[in-house]
Amino acid sequence: MNQEQQTYISSLNTSVSGEIRIKHTGREGISLPTHQHGKHQIVYTLSGTLHVQTTNISYFVPEHHLAWIPVGMEHELSSNNRQISLVIFYCDATPDAETDSLKTFSIYNIDAFMIENLKFIASSGEVISRREQPNLYDFAFSFFRLIPTISHKYEIPLQSLIVPGDSRLRPVLRYITEHIGSELTFEQVATEFGFSVRNLSRLFRNENIRFNTYLNYQRITRAIELFAARDKTLQEIAYEVGFNSPNNFTRVFKQLLGVSPNVF
Repeated sequence: MNQEQQTYISSLNTSVSGEIRIKHTGREGISLPTHQHGKHQIVYTLSGTLHVQTTNISYFVPEHHLAWIPVGMEHELSSNNRQISLVIFYCDATPDAETDSLKTFSIYNIDAFMIENLKFIASSGEVISRREQPNLYDFAFSFFRLIPTISHKYEIPLQSLIVPGDSRLRPVLRYITEHIGSELTFEQVATEFGFSVRNLSRLFRNENIRFNTYLNYQRITRAIELFAARDKTLQEIAYEVGFNSPNNFTRVFKQLLGVSPNVF
């Protein structure tokens, strides 16, 4: 974390109530180590995709989606896209009136109505003060708190992956992620790490992770990252992320997300 980032996060923790902070980021990649602050954080992925790592869960936020990070949650931000543009809003928490949906990490698929409201709020400068702009503040504050009601929340698989508690499984999952373009088999991965198929199966089962589900999740996640780069065809992406045909890629994509890659 560089000095500018440290200073900004410190300012969030010491800022007075009655302020909504707005930050625009546009840079080559993003890598922000574990931190927390005293405001809810709403991240809109204007372009590119985002990974959010909490204490034991890894989340993936596609392009043109919204991530709600509740106040006080430790998290780490990163992206595999070379270019990423975010609009980040920080708003106050009201503990006596917080609903459960505002206290948990969530990813939302937003529509044109929400996008226009986000753009309007984001155009208001770096700070919206309740004292100086009461009407705008009340509108923005109420809009953010209504996000769980007016937006479609993403469920698994795009929502999260549990970080395994067994340290022996972590390098295995990392290997799978780094080799998704290869024709991976369970037997091959077991051999690579000196496990028998039976023992590795037990490790996966104990962590409630299925090999094929994890592999397909990583492949589809990488495909969505490549969509955001806009420099490859769907067919090229299908082969790059390890599928043996575009039809198989489309089938798995639709199976996991409910829509075809073209619709997505």
